[in-house]
Amino acid sequence: VSPTISISAGGSADVSVSAYAGPTSQKYINAQPQASRVGLASVVVYTWGGPCGFCTFQTVTQALQGLLGLLHDYVLHDWGLAVMALVVCVRTLLHPVTKWSQIRLLRSSNLMKKLAPKQKAIQEKYANDPETMRKEIGRLMQEEGMGATAGMAMGCVPGFLQMPVWIALSATLYFLFDLRHQAAFFGVFQSLSGGKWSFFADLAEPDHFLRLGREIHIPLLSGLMGAIDGLNVMPLLMGVVFFIQQKYLQPPQTAPMTPEQEQQMKIMKVVTVVMFPLMMYNAPSGLALYFFTNSSLAILETRHIRSRAERLGLDQPPPKRKRGEAGKPGILARLSQMAEERQKMMEEARKLQAKRDKGNK
Repeated sequence: VSPTISISAGGSADVSVSAYAGPTSQKYINAQPQASRVGLASVVVYTWGGPCGFCTFQTVTQALQGLLGLLHDYVLHDWGLAVMALVVCVRTLLHPVTKWSQIRLLRSSNLMKKLAPKQKAIQEKYANDPETMRKEIGRLMQEEGMGATAGMAMGCVPGFLQMPVWIALSATLYFLFDLRHQAAFFGVFQSLSGGKWSFFADLAEPDHFLRLGREIHIPLLSGLMGAIDGLNVMPLLMGVVFFIQQKYLQPPQTAPMTPEQEQQMKIMKVVTVVMFPLMMYNAPSGLALYFFTNSSLAILETRHIRSRAERLGLDQPPPKRKRGEAGKPGILARLSQMAEERQKMMEEARKLQAKRDKGNK
């Protein structure tokens, strides 16, 4: 929209505009004087939008993009290896949170095993009184300290701390221009085939393990995953890894589940193992490589944490305190204590100042 312009008879006016047609890359845009002058680089964002838009903080995506470029330009010189190394770096940074969550999950599971006989006895005793059954089970959990342990283990804090990073990382890899037309692993598959094999030839495209030469549209399914023009093995490998991850990371059931809970568990397994790989079938192979590497490392990391916790006895719940025995105060208790001490110090300071003022009079 231009301002109003008055043109006299026989006069002229210049209302020309500039257009940028090029890669969605801040580096390329900033190299164009006119595009850089109007701040066009600010429209290059890495976000899925919608409900997940708030998770893909641009500061996080830019930091991940910078780290990925650093790994490629100065360390590995290969985008496929750089993606895998980036996952290793991020998982290493988030390892304390993962360790904290896994140890408390083990403690919760072991404590539930010990409480299973008592819980079963309560269920049998109050089979005809569901309200009393819930109260007695709740009292048992509270007496055994299960409430706090389960709250820490099954809480959403670890997930909330990690989820924005993983969403930002996936959005970065999906939209990153630098991955376009870049072969993975130094183009080894193309070298072996004399350039005829398209497997991992472009990290911004599906892996194309085998091309069909034509597109196949499957009713309903193509609406979810798009047209099929070849065999992509990375999404299939992702489904296998997701299945192993679920079987390995899922805590053992120590109490019977309701039919609704069993149904929810089945739906979650289908979504994770089947639906998600289908939705990722035509996704960029760089993003599929990221998910595959992340899930594989998650299995190895969890196995290491659990074996070390069992070896050191960290998987056992802390000994139950006797009634009246004081335990180590939590962070809220310590903050409250600090506030009380500060209040006392302020009261004493006011009293001392009042005495001084009275003496001066």
